[in-house]
Amino acid sequence: MTAGAVYMYAQRVTKRHGALPPWRAAPKLTAAFAVCSLFLLGAGMAYIYEAENHEREEYKESAKQIAGMIAGDLAAMGHEHLDERADRLPAYHTMLAALERWQQHGRVLSVYTLKKNAHGELYFVVGPAADDNRNSRIGGKNAQAVPPGTIYHRDFPEIEAAFQGRFAMEQHPTTDEWGRSISAFMPIHRSDGTVDAVVGIDYDAKMYERRLQNERQKAAAIMMTIYFIAVFIYLLALHRQMERRAFAIYKKTLAANERRLRRLAEMTMEGIIVYASRKIVEVNEAACRLLGYTESELVHLPIDDIVVAGSMRPVRSDSGLERFEIELRRKDGTVFPSEIVQRRYDYEGQKVTVVAVRDVTERKQNEERMHYITSHDELTGLPNKEAMYKAAERCLADANRFQQEVAVMFLEVTGIKTINDFYGYAVGDEVLVYLSGIWREQKGITIGRWSGNEFIAVLPDSANEKAEQAAKRLIEAADEPIVVNGLELYVTVNIGISVYPKDGEEAKTLIRKADIARYEARKKAASDFLFFTEPMADRLQEKMAMERDLRRALQNGEFELYYQPQIRLYDRQVIGMEALIRWRHPEKGMIPPSLFIPVAEQTGMIIPINEWVIRTACRQTKQLIDQFPHLSVSVNLSPYEFENRRFVDKLARLLADTGLPPHHLDLEITERMTMDTERALDILAKLKALGVTISMDDFGTGYSSLSYLTDLPIDRLKIDRSFVQHIQGKKDVILPSIIRLGHNIGVKVLAEGVETETAAAYLQGKRCDEAQGYYFSPPLPYDEFVHFLTEQHARRQAQELT
Repeated sequence: MTAGAVYMYAQRVTKRHGALPPWRAAPKLTAAFAVCSLFLLGAGMAYIYEAENHEREEYKESAKQIAGMIAGDLAAMGHEHLDERADRLPAYHTMLAALERWQQHGRVLSVYTLKKNAHGELYFVVGPAADDNRNSRIGGKNAQAVPPGTIYHRDFPEIEAAFQGRFAMEQHPTTDEWGRSISAFMPIHRSDGTVDAVVGIDYDAKMYERRLQNERQKAAAIMMTIYFIAVFIYLLALHRQMERRAFAIYKKTLAANERRLRRLAEMTMEGIIVYASRKIVEVNEAACRLLGYTESELVHLPIDDIVVAGSMRPVRSDSGLERFEIELRRKDGTVFPSEIVQRRYDYEGQKVTVVAVRDVTERKQNEERMHYITSHDELTGLPNKEAMYKAAERCLADANRFQQEVAVMFLEVTGIKTINDFYGYAVGDEVLVYLSGIWREQKGITIGRWSGNEFIAVLPDSANEKAEQAAKRLIEAADEPIVVNGLELYVTVNIGISVYPKDGEEAKTLIRKADIARYEARKKAASDFLFFTEPMADRLQEKMAMERDLRRALQNGEFELYYQPQIRLYDRQVIGMEALIRWRHPEKGMIPPSLFIPVAEQTGMIIPINEWVIRTACRQTKQLIDQFPHLSVSVNLSPYEFENRRFVDKLARLLADTGLPPHHLDLEITERMTMDTERALDILAKLKALGVTISMDDFGTGYSSLSYLTDLPIDRLKIDRSFVQHIQGKKDVILPSIIRLGHNIGVKVLAEGVETETAAAYLQGKRCDEAQGYYFSPPLPYDEFVHFLTEQHARRQAQELT
């Protein structure tokens, strides 16, 4: 790690001098350092290992001396006469006391003697009490001496070596339930020289390991000291080598810079002018080309002869240099904008000013072009949104100063989307360019493009009368046919108008209110204009409030489903139901669908609302089909949902989640949704593949071609209520025709809006299959509808019994 850190530092040293990495900048020196590092690493490991072994041998020799003294004392005391019942002999207690004294030695934890019995088992002979807290192996909980004859269960190969007459000590400390220790064993000889017993000594391993650790640290410190000396030598040599290299590079660079600077004044595209005491003393070739003079003509020429008086303007500079924009005059008298940077110097005792001149004519032209691009619409050339906003603010400021009125118009060109769809965007763009051209010619009107097919116009010093006349002129100009590529095209223009200061005093407010008036004007089919009134804002506010309430209602569960029964006419049995959404507002009460469904469709909320309707209808129908297995539920589809590419997959997941068999779900579409027949056929085929049934709602009021009716995979026609309510009038002829048409193409026919028995009987006589309406039942909440089904079922069973 140290070698790696040193190498990284060396790499920084070489990089600072612009050299290659150390192994390439100083290969021999770096290779020598690497070899030295490896050598010191190996030597250090060997040295540390040797130091450990030396300390281990010293410790072992010290332990051997202690063990020898203990064994000699015990032999002299007659240990060979002790056996398994040694505690009955006086010598036992003398030896026990002697061993207890040895245990007070600082390094010794416990001392004991071992012999072998007739079975070859080791047993304790003399075993003094040992303190458990000092890692004793032979002491008990009460620190009592081990009775003679107690079997010794531990297995040390060193014990056998001691019985063979040699001193033996563990190679490494061991850990047991009392802690870490290292054991040594010494033979006790009889008077004839044979081994009588073994004395075992347990030493404190902490002291042993501490001594080894100290030796390791000493050896490591010595080797690291040697290594850091080598590091210092390497870095010092590397620094010196890099300094020599850097100095050589510096000398070479300095010479090159001197040559480059001599040519720079001639090669640069900027003019260099040096003047003193307001007279030019030196110029470069670029300055001569820029000003149209020769060098001899410029030298000694007064500097004021080439500067347009009063044209110097300071330019902000972050570099600390003096920067100016200035107009200079050429020899032929033409003037051009330029940018100069100047600085004053002391040159050979003289105050001189060095000026760098750059022609910025092209830059100025680009700036003007960029300003035009950022403030004008690319397509029409009219002022863009930002420019119109600033123009409105300036106009309002002038109106405030002179106490005048200002009219702000918001224009929308309707029909551009249709032209784009049928003829392409290029044709639509041509229409917008044409309108922009004729509107630009209207006097007294500042007009600009806001976005897409929307424009903004500002009329200064204009009250209601002038604004009305201007709006009529704009509409009349747009009402004429527009010819593009031989095509006569027509558009309509809706204009909303707000007036300063009556409708507001800020540009944002006036534009917003003009937009609100435009929103009201677009409800008319023809071109028209409207002035802003507060009720318009109230209506828009109500719409926005309803949109917020719709989102809250979906989250808070304020929607309910009502169900209107669908009756099979020939036996008056309930065979289905239509799910109808109701909104129980917490403050406004029940809100009819006719008020909130259009808002939901305009804002896109119809998709999550319709998903909630289908999910709830499927879930509640699933609860009923166990008792009423022939029941199905009809749900109205929104055109937005029908055209959604993910609707089929979403419906499949919804049916799987609710567990409703698909054939119990009937989806109601309108004729308008099948106007694009090819697309409708594709969507309906995917829906039929799921297993659901399809009904065409409000049949007879739409625009579907009857030639495609047989191609549509529908299961039922629902006759609009307007035909049923006039069965005695002119439409009486149409109703039987629709019923026959449905039967001829093989689908069932259901009549809506049946409110009397006469209508029900008439439809039954005309062989209409099914009907629904207030005569049978109004739409009912789920609980009441379940009660209605139960009563109908009970009544039917009673009739069958009678």
